[in-house]
Amino acid sequence: MDVSKELDMSGVGEMFNEPTANKLTVGIVAFFLIFLGINTADLVKNNEKVRTIIDGDSTWTVSFEEQIIALSDTVIIADGATETIGFVIESSLLAEGYRVGGITIQITYGETSGIPADPIDSVFASIDQNDLMVVWDDENNTKTGSSNDGSDINLYLRAYEGYDGEDKNMTGFNEIQVLEPWLMEGTGFGTLNLELSVETNALPFTTDNEEEITINVNIITFKPAAIN
Repeated sequence: MDVSKELDMSGVGEMFNEPTANKLTVGIVAFFLIFLGINTADLVKNNEKVRTIIDGDSTWTVSFEEQIIALSDTVIIADGATETIGFVIESSLLAEGYRVGGITIQITYGETSGIPADPIDSVFASIDQNDLMVVWDDENNTKTGSSNDGSDINLYLRAYEGYDGEDKNMTGFNEIQVLEPWLMEGTGFGTLNLELSVETNALPFTTDNEEEITINVNIITFKPAAIN
């Protein structure tokens, strides 16, 4: 038997020598290579997502939207007297979703006796430590101050541990987890008590026995948001 007749492969060779067949073959091979590449990329991407979830190494940026709540009062304090002025801070003052981050107090005054060249009085201020929900031992607090030249007295209390208004880079599984440290309720609530004292300075043969003082309180509130 003639084996060459039974296994005549010349037709196959002729097919691959045809330009049309070559183009078709190249097209099919290219299609499968692209298909394989796309699926491989998807598989790698999915594996990275799974690994991120398992390892918990997703990085988030937590930013803060701030709103300022302003309170103020003006008092007249007699020479040698000390008075306590209170400001109540409660949840009804805050917009929904906001927490108290800090409290700034600015105390202003000027010579109000009306006597020409009358010396500026001295004013002393301090924050009374009570059950106000703030971080009383924070190193950034300024709880006392004084002035004998009419300059402003600026005080500060941090209400929320670690809050400074700056964006934070955090790591966690999801948005709920990374926002959890910034969702504590009740910070800053209570009564802010300021103790103010006055010592007047008068010219000879004149009387200056009181001082008018204005207290401006700014409650810094924030609402956190996380971006992955």
